[in-house]
Amino acid sequence: MKKIALYILSITLCLTACRKDEPVFDQSPDERINKTLSDYQAALVSSPTGWKATIIPGSGGIYHFYFRFNNENRVFMYSDFDTVTAKHQKESSYRLKALQQPTLIFDTYSYLHLLSDPDAAVNGGSYGSGLLSDFEFSLDTLYADSIILTGKMNNTKLRLEKASQQELDEWQNGEWADALSFINVANIKNYFKRLTLNGVEYEVSVDPASRTIIFQWLSGGTIKQFSTSYYFNAGGIVFESPLINGSQTINGFSDVSWNESTQTLNLSANNAAGVIAGAFMPLKVDVNAPQRWWQTAVNDGAYWESFAGFHVNGADDAFGINTLSKFYSLIYAPEYDSGVDFFAPLFINAAGTGLEPHYGGAVGTPEFTADGRAVFSILGTYGTYPSSGPAAQSLIQLLIPQGYYFIQTSATSYDMVSALDAKTWITWNY
Repeated sequence: MKKIALYILSITLCLTACRKDEPVFDQSPDERINKTLSDYQAALVSSPTGWKATIIPGSGGIYHFYFRFNNENRVFMYSDFDTVTAKHQKESSYRLKALQQPTLIFDTYSYLHLLSDPDAAVNGGSYGSGLLSDFEFSLDTLYADSIILTGKMNNTKLRLEKASQQELDEWQNGEWADALSFINVANIKNYFKRLTLNGVEYEVSVDPASRTIIFQWLSGGTIKQFSTSYYFNAGGIVFESPLINGSQTINGFSDVSWNESTQTLNLSANNAAGVIAGAFMPLKVDVNAPQRWWQTAVNDGAYWESFAGFHVNGADDAFGINTLSKFYSLIYAPEYDSGVDFFAPLFINAAGTGLEPHYGGAVGTPEFTADGRAVFSILGTYGTYPSSGPAAQSLIQLLIPQGYYFIQTSATSYDMVSALDAKTWITWNY
């Protein structure tokens, strides 16, 4: 009896398995993907006050956007990329497309594209890749009031949340643009930027691309340092981690305003007024840095090089050293000859296979002052050194009588900052 029951069961299973013509889904693949796209389209246009958006590019930092989509494949946006994008609404186009999965494509250049622009001059990122962001996104998850997306190339995370009328008003009324006034800290021409707050002086260094800020201050004669990422909101900037200095806790800045005439940034922190202004010298001079920089190359029989030349009064490569034909880098070689250093531009040779100097400055061993400066002097030249143009201007700049402070920025890099006014500097790499 058991054998008969098993035989009947096996026949039943076989017959069931052989019904290949029965559909697994009620709709065809095309119908299903079209339905999904239709659902996302309906969701995108469903918020009359648009969407607030947060994007974190691969280079770091948190950027905020505002999007409003319509059924004519147009999108209207603001961005906290800079004061212009925060103040002026931009219209561009978008489309939904079925690739391997539903994809939202911003298909004309927009504020979103600024993050991924391969020209580093646009966003401060890397040449060729920008800030490692995206403008084509896979639609991952659709919720009642939010949409989660992932970039197709760099896996950038983008989150859309339905905006309230107040959040839209904050963009339209210029509150975000006011908060973005903080980026004017980059317009302070001094290398050293000093925040005075509640009687404490902080040296401030801001990286606008990765949106990080470094604070240094003196405590008992010792330099303390704190670093944090920051992001903007309609009221100012928010630190991801608070700065704690004794009884003082700083979570961010509000009431930010830029004074062009005085080149100062006014702000508030915990209801206390503060100001960021340029300074002529470091908060604490590393008196050994100049000789340490020089001796490092002497010990290795090597040289320091700079690809960007001198930054002067807010202008990168102010003398245009990179405009010289086949220019590769500026170099400084201590002890090129006995008691003689070598300062010169390096050029790619005619064959394109190596580097060579065409001329150079014979510079004396620097004077290392007790207050932490290096002062350079000229002994003569190698070859026929130009009397005008980028190379001549660079040599003249090197020889200013006030000399330079040295700021060690890594194990293999220093910034050499003019002791005249700290508005001129050059970065040396090893």
